[in-house]
Amino acid sequence: MKRDFNLDFLKGFLIILVVYGHIPFEFFSIEKSSLLSNIGSLIYFFHMPLFFTVSALFIKSSYDWLIKRASLILAPYLFWFFYGNRRIFIENTDVFFGKLFMGNWHSIESVLWFLPALFSLNVLVFLFYKGTGLFKSILFMGSLLTFVFANKIIVVHNLIPFGLDVALYIFLLTYFIRFTYENKNLIEKFNIPLLMIMTIISFLLLFQLEPIKTHTQWHSRVDLAQFSVPTTIVGYISFMILNISIFILFLKIKSNHMLAFIGTYSFPIFLMHLMILYRLPMLFKFDNLVSNLLFMVITFILSITVPIVVSRVLMRISDKFKYIGLVK
Repeated sequence: MKRDFNLDFLKGFLIILVVYGHIPFEFFSIEKSSLLSNIGSLIYFFHMPLFFTVSALFIKSSYDWLIKRASLILAPYLFWFFYGNRRIFIENTDVFFGKLFMGNWHSIESVLWFLPALFSLNVLVFLFYKGTGLFKSILFMGSLLTFVFANKIIVVHNLIPFGLDVALYIFLLTYFIRFTYENKNLIEKFNIPLLMIMTIISFLLLFQLEPIKTHTQWHSRVDLAQFSVPTTIVGYISFMILNISIFILFLKIKSNHMLAFIGTYSFPIFLMHLMILYRLPMLFKFDNLVSNLLFMVITFILSITVPIVVSRVLMRISDKFKYIGLVK
């Protein structure tokens, strides 16, 4: 299959937003303004939802494919989980494996929450395309019910393994985006100004009408890791339209080679960026704002470039490094 550089372009844009969203401003002695906080809120409306959906675009109805896909998601999950929790493994293996098999944010407190949820979504989409009409209807209904009862699911989210609730919630969006991608005539019906208007209106509706969730210490309108999802009808519809509009927009505009290149390495960047972004500020401290701003920008750039370099070097040594999430 010919590589779609517009999808890489989109992934490059999204992974940059992921890294930006994780910048620990306080580590650089920089106060995060309300403007930056609002920008962060807007990013969460679409960056992880689109990562989920784009990652499920090319799922095949083959068991061999599913096994291969599972190895490329779960092997990196196991490796990086062990790397981050090796001390727990030594001190208390029961706790280690309990966290490993639960696989949600509450249990692992790491960006790795994305991988079990992504695997669950892949399985749901796989079963959808393998299933009967009745089973497909059940999955559609299950996804809708996850929205309808989202406020109740939030209460037990920490008890649901492998992000299954997140996967079910995002399933309908994944279906619509895949359907759109496979029917190019639909994409042609939208022009860029219309897509921009749809995007802006959806942003405004979500920001103004969707309530902030306070069930965890992270108060957000949308944050899939905490199952902070749109719970109002207007919010849900706006969430769908926003993500579909941004997806189509990136298919229609000319791809940027730099962002497409970064998008190719979005997986290793996602897995490794916090090592640089959180640890480097602990090594150096500066007294003035200009130096701190410059250091933050440099750290941000390194958080993207270092994983790319590591991935390229190790994959030249052996393509087996793909099982820890690296790509050529």
